[in-house]
Amino acid sequence: MTATLPFLILGIFILQKVYLRTSRQLQFLDLEARSPIYSHFLETLDGLVTLRAFGWQEKYKDTNIKYVDYSQRPYYLLYCIQRWLNLVLDLIVAAMGILVVALALNLRKSASPGLLGIALNNILGKSQFPNRHERYLTCFQAFTTSLQPLVTGWTLLETSLGAVARLRNFETETEQENKPNEDVEPPSDWPQHGEIVFRNLTVGYR
Repeated sequence: MTATLPFLILGIFILQKVYLRTSRQLQFLDLEARSPIYSHFLETLDGLVTLRAFGWQEKYKDTNIKYVDYSQRPYYLLYCIQRWLNLVLDLIVAAMGILVVALALNLRKSASPGLLGIALNNILGKSQFPNRHERYLTCFQAFTTSLQPLVTGWTLLETSLGAVARLRNFETETEQENKPNEDVEPPSDWPQHGEIVFRNLTVGYR
């Protein structure tokens, strides 16, 4: 079992690399897909009177549904890759359990039954969760419940660091709208007095 640990660590490392790149890209796509929804909603809200006047409600409703459907694609793909991660981790745990059982059968004389039982209990443990329809769910891998948060937490950390890096690049590389001489703050008592002067003003209504 000790000889399999390097292969296990290497497999988990490759797994989190693949999951990290894919989930990061899908999160980028998710953010980009949500932007048209917000823009369309704000435009609809600002021009609500015009839409009602020209009878464009159904057209904008169909456009909103199209944007919502488009924005859900990265979300569902992200959910699929999370299910894929759970499946691969379960397969890793199942392979470790099969290896322990194979060692127990082949080394019956030299291996301790108590230690083999503890090993199987650590790899394949039972967890009880209440459910509305069932009192207990089926057998869960206790090792998987520790392995999966480790991989997902690490990838979430790297993804969050990537978001922080994007914010830092946006702050440092984006040019400011203020010109060099337009960043002067007026005093706290400004303006001390003010007036409005109308000269040669003509007002009309049509």
